[in-house]
Amino acid sequence: MAQIDVMERPMRWTANAAGRYVAEASTDADQFLQRAAALGPSASVTPFQSTEWLRAWLAVVGPSAAVEPLLITVRDTLRDEIAMLLPLVVRRLCGVALVEFADLSVSDYNIPLLGPAAPSTPGAAAAAFEAALAAMSEVDVVRLCNLPLTAHGRVNPLALVASTPSTSVRNVTTLPRTWDDYLESRSRKFRKALRQHHRALDALGGVRVRMITSPGDEATRLFGKLDEFQRARITALGKRYVLDRPCYAKFYREVFTCGRAMLSVMDSGDRVVAIAYSLLHRQSCTTVRLAHAGAEWNRGSPGIVLASELIRWLIEHGVEQFDLGAGGYDYKKHLGCEAQPLLTVEKALTLKGRMALSAWSTYSGGRSLVQSLTAKAS
Repeated sequence: MAQIDVMERPMRWTANAAGRYVAEASTDADQFLQRAAALGPSASVTPFQSTEWLRAWLAVVGPSAAVEPLLITVRDTLRDEIAMLLPLVVRRLCGVALVEFADLSVSDYNIPLLGPAAPSTPGAAAAAFEAALAAMSEVDVVRLCNLPLTAHGRVNPLALVASTPSTSVRNVTTLPRTWDDYLESRSRKFRKALRQHHRALDALGGVRVRMITSPGDEATRLFGKLDEFQRARITALGKRYVLDRPCYAKFYREVFTCGRAMLSVMDSGDRVVAIAYSLLHRQSCTTVRLAHAGAEWNRGSPGIVLASELIRWLIEHGVEQFDLGAGGYDYKKHLGCEAQPLLTVEKALTLKGRMALSAWSTYSGGRSLVQSLTAKAS
């Protein structure tokens, strides 16, 4: 694995926390990923904590933003086992050293990798978190966002110590055994609209849907189309699009090459109409990017049709859970996803940090300056 530039400068601390938990912080990405792999697949309860995702992030996205990795291992001293692994980074905002998850707007949900001694009660979670804080040096503010309460039936320890709601929500549903059962679970209005969408697409020349999981020339071309579609939509809204920058483009392609992602493609003849990029992880599918060709196809709602066909494919292949990622869009609810809350942990560790949090929390009528600076571009 490519080394991160800042790893040439050693940074390693050990915290001997009073009580049950101790924590160690390091910039050694290889060691951290080896520990994550040793915990097994059950440690990463969302795809954004899988070793493949983190390896690509630490090698590609992190260095592009000049962040410093802060990879924390928390151990339970009573059981002599790992409680959790925290893939964090430190970056500077207006002279403030800010700790956050290895995210930079590409991870929809953040949760530690859970070891066999993962805390599952508020008291234990608070003690483990305090040990992690003690392992941080020269840090002003800790801000950990988009924390789900649970994932794959396991409690998120950081959600137990969080008190601030995130501005986003998780959108997830358990899939039934058959496509007919899925349609029956949806409203009559949705079923009627879906039929109308299909008829509109037929009138525009008809479409077919394919699922692509193997890298190659076609996948490379489709990534270019996905960037093209999303760039057109975002810029039309007057927003800044960044996901086609070299670091992001390389990151998404590397995760795909690892076999942890797939592209869902809707074609009409030789034209690409819509594309979705989804992560496959532990009998679940999380769609993180979805875009279509634009105005001429709008009356056929290709995004909704493609998402519904993806759901059909997942059901037929025995996938148990479908997640449309973070964000409060109505179409996610129409497709059957339930909105679940996400939380945020904010903690100042220095006087500068307390002043920064106070300033950020009052910026623009209560909107966090950090959110303004790090808002997701897609």
